[in-house]
Amino acid sequence: MNKALIIAISLLHITLSQAGNIDKGFSIVDDSLKISVSAPQDKVIHVQVVPVGSQPGKSLIIPETSDPISDCQVQKGDDFIALKTSSVTATYSYSDKNIYFTDSKSGKKILQEQARSFEQKNIAGETVWQVKQTFRLQADEALYGLGQYQEGIMNYRGKKAKLVQANMEIVNPFLLSTQPYGILWDNYSKTLFEDNEKGASFWSEVADGIDYYFIYGNDMHEVVAGYHQLTGKVPMFPKSAFGYWQSKERYKSFDELTDVVKEYRKRQIPLDNIVQDWEYWGDREHWNSLKFDTTHFNHPTEMIRQLHDRYNVSLMLSVWPGFGKKTDIYKDLEKIGALFDEPTWADYKVMDIYNPQARQLFWDHLYKGLYRTGVDSWWMDATEPSFREGFTQDKQEEKTKSAGQTHIGSFDRYLNVYSLFLSKVMYENLRKQSDKRVTILTRSAFAGQQQYATAVWSGDITASWEVFRKQLPAGLNLCMSGIPYWTTDIGGFFVTTRGSQFTKGLADPSYKELYLRWFQQGVFSPIFRAHGSNVPREVWQFGELGDPFYEGLLKMINLRYNLLSYIYSSAWQVTADSRLMMRGLVMDFPNDQKVHNMADAYMFGPSLLVKPITKPMYYTPEGIINNPDTEESVYLPGHAGKYWFDFYNQQVYKGEQTISYQTPLDIIPVFVKSGSILPINKVVQYVGEQKEEELEIRIYGGADADFELYEDDNKTYAYENGVYSLIRFQWDDQNRQLNIYDKEGNFIEYPQRSFRVRLYMPTDNGQNISVQEKLIHYENKHVSINFNEN
Repeated sequence: MNKALIIAISLLHITLSQAGNIDKGFSIVDDSLKISVSAPQDKVIHVQVVPVGSQPGKSLIIPETSDPISDCQVQKGDDFIALKTSSVTATYSYSDKNIYFTDSKSGKKILQEQARSFEQKNIAGETVWQVKQTFRLQADEALYGLGQYQEGIMNYRGKKAKLVQANMEIVNPFLLSTQPYGILWDNYSKTLFEDNEKGASFWSEVADGIDYYFIYGNDMHEVVAGYHQLTGKVPMFPKSAFGYWQSKERYKSFDELTDVVKEYRKRQIPLDNIVQDWEYWGDREHWNSLKFDTTHFNHPTEMIRQLHDRYNVSLMLSVWPGFGKKTDIYKDLEKIGALFDEPTWADYKVMDIYNPQARQLFWDHLYKGLYRTGVDSWWMDATEPSFREGFTQDKQEEKTKSAGQTHIGSFDRYLNVYSLFLSKVMYENLRKQSDKRVTILTRSAFAGQQQYATAVWSGDITASWEVFRKQLPAGLNLCMSGIPYWTTDIGGFFVTTRGSQFTKGLADPSYKELYLRWFQQGVFSPIFRAHGSNVPREVWQFGELGDPFYEGLLKMINLRYNLLSYIYSSAWQVTADSRLMMRGLVMDFPNDQKVHNMADAYMFGPSLLVKPITKPMYYTPEGIINNPDTEESVYLPGHAGKYWFDFYNQQVYKGEQTISYQTPLDIIPVFVKSGSILPINKVVQYVGEQKEEELEIRIYGGADADFELYEDDNKTYAYENGVYSLIRFQWDDQNRQLNIYDKEGNFIEYPQRSFRVRLYMPTDNGQNISVQEKLIHYENKHVSINFNEN
């Protein structure tokens, strides 16, 4: 076959030469293509198309399973062959050579293929196929996911995305539609997504064939759950991971780091995690030696034990996938040919994570030099992997491909999955050591990485209001691609450099305003983390007691700790039910066209609508703004409960309207959906500081409500064996009755406890509210409380 030959399937007449059943599906050969359709799950269809003579490669993201689904049948007709499960049907048409996806019960058309093409190329010394699959979409559907990109795009309808890892870009080739369905594109090379008048298409540079999964659901939440079921479910982080993280580039000694922790405790500012960034290993020739330098980081075991025992703080440590020439691990990796010669900005060499011997050597050195000192969590930096000048997608692609062959094939073929392999190495080895929960922060991700206890952050971004605004659609789309734990460098990584307008750093109140507004948004991120370069990030660097910036930051940290039970219960929903803690409004209100492109507000947990302030109101770099306009427009979607409550003062607003809301410097707009139940905690200095035998429970009436309060030991995997507590609160709005059901699970911290229940009910058609309060004694058995009675 001529290497430039393009097989445009939608335009060619191909005769059926063979058809047969395969396990859970069917396979046909149409002239030069083998088309295989199977159903690994009831709502999942797997499609593989390969030229005859080629074999599809083994998936790196989908585990092999031989369990057949219970209800699956192949149907044949004169002009079609179809695979039908109880939920979804995939029909291959012999006439137009495309696959149609329909609802098995209603017959509703969900999605259809429109065209596919194969072009043979020689890349990195290998004869490969460049493949393209085009789908025909419905006019009113919207598209999300694909990872994290910095163009400010929320809805990918009519847009394009380049799926290549880089410092500020994260790839996950999972597309989520409002229809609702998802497409998981199983390819690891450079991939382009585009939606235009010709259809929505995936194109990949290196492939054996077309390989994708169609995932159906009753709603978008269920589609994401199907993605997790297919690629791996999300484990629980320790509860402390949802507290406050203090980080900067960088603390230069254990003494400096410990002094920061001491100051937090002295000022009674809550803190659960402190982060040690790079160069704790010494000079560049000892880059990432997987050991502490004894000059400034001596006696690491004792110092880390002091952080734990005296200050109740966890330590995260930065680890890189490359090593300086004088390190022991460099020498060991060099012996087995597992280092890439492609230059890096700090003159280290990146290891070949695809080599199993290299992975074992990496873990062995990390275990001996770092793990045994008591480090709690792991910051896997530069996991694209980073090479010199690889800051942008184009340069990252160029430099990574220039690194050549990995242990399993060319970087051209395995361009996007370095972080997936590294995360797996860390998670699986850490799980073998103890029952302590794993926490990993990494700069890149890929499909399936969520199963390895990883959070991701948005890279080395520059401080500006525009960049801050763009982080919202970037993070929301990443979360909606099924990777639920995301954060940013609050305030931007670069503050006085990289073209930033804040060259005066903390001497500029306009930067402090940006930082505080960004910090407010961080409270309502899955991971609440301050980090960056150029200026320090400790709270007191922004002012002292009485200063509006200091007081504003402290107020936000306290608010985060007020919401810890709400957040931790939401994390349980991520693990148990594949819900997303942070998500676009479209996931909860898919029929509201006004929210399809909306990225400036989002849902956090089951009940809170958050509208970050992403513009200056008080200062510019030129000086103070006279007569500041602090009014912000907020759109409140309509829903079954009709109303939204102001989180701060419980004022009631009707949904399906845009309101004007006052946002002074210390306020971020937060609204609670009527028909919600929220636990509210007392502020503590760290997770587990004290038991909370009386917990405030807020009911926001106007509709029925359900909430499950999740608790466990906060630290171990005992929950996997049922050692947890789940208490269901159910509000019957019509009868004004609260049911607190029997505790589920084997974890018992409170044989008896009290709930101080506050009921907020809209009255006078939403013009006013009534407030009732009752103290409920609970002994882990069902109680029913009637709020019609005083």
